[in-house]
Amino acid sequence: MSAGAAEEQARYAREQAQAAARANELTRQQMDREEARIRKAAADEESTALREAEKVRLACGDNGGSVVVSITNNGMRSVTEVELLEVRALQDGPWVDWSVNRNLTGGPPARTARSILGPREEMEVATWLLDGNGQHVRGLPDAVEALVRFRDEGGRWWQVTDGDEPRTQVGPPGG
Repeated sequence: MSAGAAEEQARYAREQAQAAARANELTRQQMDREEARIRKAAADEESTALREAEKVRLACGDNGGSVVVSITNNGMRSVTEVELLEVRALQDGPWVDWSVNRNLTGGPPARTARSILGPREEMEVATWLLDGNGQHVRGLPDAVEALVRFRDEGGRWWQVTDGDEPRTQVGPPGG
C-alpha cells in the first residue's frame, strides 16, 4: 500500500470517527430531550393530580351529640374508594375513639365508605365519639378532625384531613 493510500485511509477513518461521534452526540441530546419531556409530563401530571385532590374537602359539624363529617368532591373528576378512616377530638377529654352513629334516623347513612364520589357530590357520615370503655360521649369537644382516604382518576391514593393541611399521597390500603 502506498503512503498516499495509507494517508487517505487514515483520513477516511478520522472522518468516520468524527461522524460517529457527532451522531452519538445528537442521539444523546435527543435522548436527554426525551427524558426531560417525560420528566416534565410526569411532573405536570402529578401537579394536576394534586390540584384535583385538593378539591376533595372535609368539614365536621355537630348534630345532637354526633359529629357529622361531610366529604365533598368539588373537582371535575370522580374519586373512588372514598373512606372515612378516623374522627378524633383535638383537645384533651374523655374522647379516645369513634364509631358510626347507627341510631340517627333520617340523617346521614351509617356508611364510612363509598365506591364513587362524582364531581360536585357529597357524602356525610354521622359519628359518635367514644370514651375509653367504648361508650358514646354526648358532650362534644370544641374541635374535631377527620381523616379520609380516596383514590383519584389516575389510580393515586390520597389522604386528607379537614382544614388547610396539604393532601398527602399514600400507598394503597394494605400495601
